[in-house]
Amino acid sequence: MSITSDSRTADLPTGVKDKVRDAKETAQAKIQDIKQHLHAGTEAVQDKADETTQQVKDLADQAAAKLPAPVVGRLSQVMAAVRQRPVPAVVALLAVLLVLRRLLGRNS
Repeated sequence: MSITSDSRTADLPTGVKDKVRDAKETAQAKIQDIKQHLHAGTEAVQDKADETTQQVKDLADQAAAKLPAPVVGRLSQVMAAVRQRPVPAVVALLAVLLVLRRLLGRNS
């Protein structure tokens, strides 16, 4: 269904038809410009996310290199368990934080 279809614009003067066609073309051009802008922005965000991910991996590797081997091995096991079952890990973390908050709140 087009704005300038003959059935809807047959009774309109030629000048009005031209204005409608021009407005439609302008709107389509603006839409195309916006799509290109969004695509470029999406690519920029993805590039930044990839860069940040790589930086985090590098920092994690640097930190792991400074830790003793048994600690790194245990952390790897913990991270594997968290990846396999994230919900229980989050619940356990929240429970530990709640206990720490209560303990530290009493000491203050």
